[in-house]
Amino acid sequence: MTDALLTLENVTKSFPGKDGSMLEILHPANLTIGRGERIAIIGPSGSGKSTLLSMLGTLDMPTSGILRYDGENVAAMGERRRSILRAARIGFVFQQFHLIATVSALENVMVGLQYTDLPRRQRHERAVAALERVGLGGRLNHRPSQLSGGEQQRVAIARALVKQPDIIFADEPTGALDTDTGHAIIDLLLDAERDNASLVVVTHDMTVAARFPRRLHIRDGVVTEITGDDHA
Repeated sequence: MTDALLTLENVTKSFPGKDGSMLEILHPANLTIGRGERIAIIGPSGSGKSTLLSMLGTLDMPTSGILRYDGENVAAMGERRRSILRAARIGFVFQQFHLIATVSALENVMVGLQYTDLPRRQRHERAVAALERVGLGGRLNHRPSQLSGGEQQRVAIARALVKQPDIIFADEPTGALDTDTGHAIIDLLLDAERDNASLVVVTHDMTVAARFPRRLHIRDGVVTEITGDDHA
C-alpha cells in the first residue's frame, strides 16, 4: 500500500428525516486512499456515492467517526483551514462543468489558483500549460459557450490539474458526454498519475470503472471493495 493520504475511521453520515428522526445515509465505513491511487466508486442512484465523495473532499463532515487527511483529523482543522486545504491541495471535476460563462477558458483555469500566493504571471503560465496538456492550447481565449461539452470538461480538468493537487475527485465526469468523448476525458484524468496525484471517480458506467485498478461499491450506504469478478 502506498502512503495513506485519506482515511475514514468508522465514518457515518446522517441527515434528518421528514419525521425528525436521523436517517443514516452512510453506514460505518473504513477506507484508506493512498498517494497516487486510482479508485472508481460505483453504485446505484441514491446509494450514497456523492455523500461519500463530499466527505472525502472535505466539503462535508462526518456525523461520527474520523476523517483524516495526511494523518490529521479534518474535523479539528476548522472551516477556514479546510477551505485552504481544498483550495491548495484538492481538485474537483463535476458532471456539470461549473465554468464561469463570462470569461475565457484561460481565466476559468486561473480561478483554480486564485487562493495561492503565485503572482499573476505565474498563474497565467501554469494555466496555459494546463490547457495545453488537455489539448486546448488553441482555445485559450474561447468562452464556455464557444466550446463543445467535451472541451468544457477539459477546461474543468485543467482547472483541477493547475493547482498540482494531492488528489482529484470527479463526480460522474462523463455523464453529460457521448461515449467516445467520455473515454477521452477518463484518459486525461488517469494521466494525472504522472503527477502522483490520487484520483477518485464516481461513475455509474462499468466500462469506465473497469479501467481503474481499485473499485469500491456502495449500496444502501454500505461501502465494499470489488475484487476479482465481483459486479455492482
